[in-house]
Amino acid sequence: MEQCIGWIIGLLCILQSLQGTQGMNYEVLGDDTTLNIKCNAAEDRGNTPMQQIIDISNLTFNMAKDLETLYFNGDIRVLMDLPNRPIVLQVDVFRWERSEWIPTPLALKRNNLCHALFDPLELWHLVFMKVPKKEKVCPPTKGHVYSLVNVSNHVFLRNLPRMDVAGDVKALVHLTSGDIKTCAALYFKIYATNH
Repeated sequence: MEQCIGWIIGLLCILQSLQGTQGMNYEVLGDDTTLNIKCNAAEDRGNTPMQQIIDISNLTFNMAKDLETLYFNGDIRVLMDLPNRPIVLQVDVFRWERSEWIPTPLALKRNNLCHALFDPLELWHLVFMKVPKKEKVCPPTKGHVYSLVNVSNHVFLRNLPRMDVAGDVKALVHLTSGDIKTCAALYFKIYATNH
């Protein structure tokens, strides 16, 4: 009986501590400077510039009436064959504070990007689903084209853990396949929202 009461009290303490916790919603806006995907020399751990792997010069964007949302259209062309090995993805996230990029605790690593692209639980799933089915080839070969039609830079992420990430954010994306290593810098604005 005493043990049962102890378990009940313990459970009530746990439930009480969880009472104030709830997920947070985030509004994420990809910055138009993302079209300039070059990493600076200090950040770049690669041996092949991203511009030698893919050509995004045919991508354009249209601005929505809210003056924040962009819709990307056009083709991403693969310029070289990649080794027939898994593509390893590593993302490190930084936030702009006091005139410098400060590391955040947010990071992501996938040992096989091709498998992760098709995972509906991944953050990029909504974007990847906009690519036509016949173009969803991974790893791509030289000459392969990914077509984007009205792919938005504006995403809402719901019920995520509370984190101090609101503000201007940079994601350094490092990709490795065999001997090829490359880097891309992507820029975002993140807002914590209640809706």
